[in-house]
This record gives sequence, C-alpha cells and structure tokens, in this order.
Amino acid sequence: MIKTYRNFILFFLIIVSILLFFLKKYNDIIKQNELDILVSNNIELINNEISYQKKYALSLAILFSKNKTIIDTLKNNQPIQLKKELNNLLKTIFVYTKQQNIQVQVHTKELKVFVRNWEDKDKGLNLSSFRKGLVKVQQTKQPFVSNELGKRFNIKAISPIFNENKYIGSLEVIMDYSTLKERLQMASIEVMPILNNKFLTIAKSLKNNKQLYDYVVIEKTYNENLYNTLLNNQYLLSHNQLYYEIDDTIITFIPLGHIENETVGYLVASFKNTNQNFNYLPSYKYKGSINTTITPDKNIQDKKNILIK
Repeated sequence: MIKTYRNFILFFLIIVSILLFFLKKYNDIIKQNELDILVSNNIELINNEISYQKKYALSLAILFSKNKTIIDTLKNNQPIQLKKELNNLLKTIFVYTKQQNIQVQVHTKELKVFVRNWEDKDKGLNLSSFRKGLVKVQQTKQPFVSNELGKRFNIKAISPIFNENKYIGSLEVIMDYSTLKERLQMASIEVMPILNNKFLTIAKSLKNNKQLYDYVVIEKTYNENLYNTLLNNQYLLSHNQLYYEIDDTIITFIPLGHIENETVGYLVASFKNTNQNFNYLPSYKYKGSINTTITPDKNIQDKKNILIK
C-alpha cells in the first residue's frame, strides 16, 4: 500500500514537472512573440517617421523651386538676392513650425554650388563627382529625396528649377536627424545615426565626430547611454540579427542609404522591451504660404513622378 502510494506521488510529481516545463516553454514562446511584435511595430514607426521627414523636405524643395524670386535670381546670376530670399523663406518656416534644422542650397545646371543659405564658401564647387542625387535630378528632371552622402550625411531633397520650361538648375533642402530624434523620443525611442568610416573621405565634415569602432556618430548631440552600450558590446555593431536584447533594452539597426549595394550608415534605435501600445506620432501641420509661380501650361514638370527612396 505504501509502495503504491509512493509510486502515485512520484508519478504525480513527474506529470506536474512535465506540465510546468511545457508551460514555461509556452510562456517563453508567448513572450518572444510579444517581443517580436513590439520590435516590428517600433521599426515600422521609425521607418514611417523617416518617410515623413523625407516627404516634408521634398515638399519644401518643390515649393521653393517654384518661387519666382528664386527662379529669377538664379537666371540673372544674383546670388546675394537669392540668399536673402532663402533666409526669408526659412524664417517663415520657423515661425510656423519652430524647426531650425533646415538648410537650402541652389545649384547651377552644371551642378555647381550657386548659393548656400548657411555659408558663402565653396561657390562654384562642382558636386557632380560625389553627389549621386544631384546627377539623378539633372538627368531625369524629376524631384528626388534620399539619405545621401556628401560632406555630411543627412536627408537631401532635390527639385529641378525651370524657367519657361527650360532646366536652369536645382534646389536642395537639407535636414539633419535632430527632428527625427526628437519626434521618436515622444514614442520612448532613442536613435543615433552612424556612418561607416570608409566614407569619411567624402563626408569630410564628420571626421572629428565621436568614433565608434568602424563607425562615426553623425550628430554632435547623441544619447550617451546608447553610445556606451554599443561601445561596451562591440558585437552589436555586426548587426547580424534583426535586434538584440541587452538587459531590459532592445537595440536594432535600420540601414540609411546605399552606395553600390553597400550600406553607408545606420540609424541605431533603442527602446525598452516592455509592452507598449503602438501609436502614431503627431502629423506635421504647416500653416502658411510660400510664393510660387505657375506657368501658363501649369508647369508640365508637375506631371512628372516624384521619386522617394
């Protein structure tokens, strides 16, 4: 009787152990699935915000490229007046959006620097050898936006400028990643853009930025906790996985731009691994007007496709 009772207890304990084992495995699978969903949702949110930033920059580039004063001053070789008009437009943008990370550059049809709103040097510099986006716009006569490599690495939106349907140059709106970073912080996501060191021969203005093994931090202001996590865990920079979990933090890498199928840089994203609702960031609202000009045939260039890559 006692032996039977012991066997029953032993059998019961074995069954309970097996059940607990499978229950733990099931819970681990559920937890992993929830984590995968969280990461997927946040990556979607980040990519959407990058797309919004590009569209915003491209919208400004297209509007500015149709500004009559900009067209006339480029056509008549009046860089001082053109720069004044650009700065007036940017002041208007700041009044309504408080956004200060916008710069504008105008090029001649030969892809030479004509005016930069933020500085006066490099006038006449030929950009065709390392600015693929400019060459693309020159060839296609269509607006184009991308994360592009130049002396810096940032969002560059380019729109052709026409005078009486004749291509006379292009206008470029340049935005760094500071606004992107601020908006994603609203969703408890920290980001830090980094550039592969091999491209510093082009992005010369970043040579003195903070180094991170084979990469350089693009922004002067960055999240030190995220930087130190990468510094202390170099294997993360191999980005062989979709994401990594370090303690209670998720780290993932989103590619930013390619040259000949090689990734130029990454947006490193970091967020807590706790469950959070997937919500959308506030949309952009622009209240104001920008002086534009429409030709009698309503500017045939408006009918061209806008490329966003």
